[in-house]
Formats: sequence, structure tokens, C-alpha cells
Amino acid sequence: MGVKEWLGIGSLIITLLGFAIFQGKLIERINVLESQQSVDIKPIVADIAINKAEIAVLNAKFDVMEQRNSNPLGQ
Repeated sequence: MGVKEWLGIGSLIITLLGFAIFQGKLIERINVLESQQSVDIKPIVADIAINKAEIAVLNAKFDVMEQRNSNPLGQ
């Protein structure tokens, strides 16, 4: 075998090792992402429920004010 063949084989081996290293890093990143815990959204859901209740109260107050202003006898 000549020098070109040995260089070709060496390049092929280096390329395959590079792919193996990249695959190992990719698997490590996936494992890190899988091990992370998600954010607890229960407080946010509770805040949304409170805000919906407050909006309902404000809508009721607005309806009462609108009825008072639309009454021609009250003016």
C-alpha cells in the first residue's frame, strides 16, 4: 500500500472517531435536558383563577353602572 492509501484510511478513522465523539456529546446534552425539572405552573394557574374572578366582579360592577347611566328617569 502506498502513502495515499494509508492517508485515506487514517482520514476515514479520524472521521469516524469525530462522529463518535459528536454522538457522545449529543447524548450527554439530551441526558442533561431530560434530567432538568419543569417549572411548577400551579401558582400561575391560581393567579389566573383569581384574575378571572376579579374580572367577573368588575364586569358586574360595570353592568350596574351602565344600567344606572342608561336609566332616563335617573337623569
